[in-house]
Amino acid sequence: MKIISFAWTTEALLQGKKTQTRRFWKDSYAKQFKKGEMVQAYDKNPRAGGKIVAFIRLTKDPYQQHLSDMTVENFEAEGGTMYWSCLFDFQFAMKQQKKGLKPWVLEFELLRVVNQ
Repeated sequence: MKIISFAWTTEALLQGKKTQTRRFWKDSYAKQFKKGEMVQAYDKNPRAGGKIVAFIRLTKDPYQQHLSDMTVENFEAEGGTMYWSCLFDFQFAMKQQKKGLKPWVLEFELLRVVNQ
């Protein structure tokens, strides 16, 4: 089963407030994920000691979207104001990671939280 680590947005995931995530992945890696697939959600990379915290199901095949095309609804689905003051702050933080690249968007639903 595939995994996705959520690092500092884990709390929004576990509260059901995060239903999208944007990743600067290689095309070949992103295309391995498919709509309907169940994925393990980790609190951080398992190679860095991360633990499974939930199971999610992808509700769409991954797709690419320019950060400038994000809507307020996309921002809220990313965890919104739990982490950033506004959409612009989120876009700025993402652009600083990988200037000029278009992230992959994964949309999902929370299936089950794993009690630790």
